[in-house]
Order: sequence, then C-alpha cells, then structure tokens
Amino acid sequence: MAADYSFSFTDIAAADLNETLNYISGELSNPTAAQSFIQKMETAISTIRTFPLSGSPVDNPYVKRNDIRKTTVGNYVLYYLPDHFKHEIIILRIVYGPRDRDRIETKL
Repeated sequence: MAADYSFSFTDIAAADLNETLNYISGELSNPTAAQSFIQKMETAISTIRTFPLSGSPVDNPYVKRNDIRKTTVGNYVLYYLPDHFKHEIIILRIVYGPRDRDRIETKL
C-alpha cells in the first residue's frame, strides 16, 4: 500500500534525530547501529504515513492537544501529529525512551 501522507520534521525533531545519530555513531562508536536506527526510523515513518492513527495517543493531562500520537523506534519514542486536512505527518520529537517523558510531553 502506498503512503498517503507526506511528512516533515519540526526543527527540534530534526535536531533530536541528528543528536541521536551523532551519539550512536560518534559517542558509542557504532556507525552500523546508527544505520540500523535510520532504517528503523524510515520503516516507522512509512507505517505512520500509511496508517496515521497507528501510533498510540499521548495520554498526558498536561498536553494541550489530544491528537498527538507516539510510536516506538527501538529505544526511542517518536511523537507525531497527523494533519488529516493536509495529508501530512508532522514529526514533533524523537526522544530516548527512558528520559522523563512527562516533562517532554508537556512541551509538545
């Protein structure tokens, strides 16, 4: 099935992705794992482009919007907003799973 929705990254999500890749390939000295992460990220984005509601809704009483969703990519959480009118997925954040998600989610 072809992806129906386009996608884009917010500036902070692009920075999250760059930091993650730099950490994996540089700090951990594992470019192979960085490439694997990119492939997993591409697969996750392809899935949500085709099935925009496939991720779980963010369930946090402090998040102002109720249409933000999330999915996991390895040890990371990808937060996104499906815009059904523009047929676009907006990638909001990509954060390491064990981080304080309540604090991060309140800034979405």
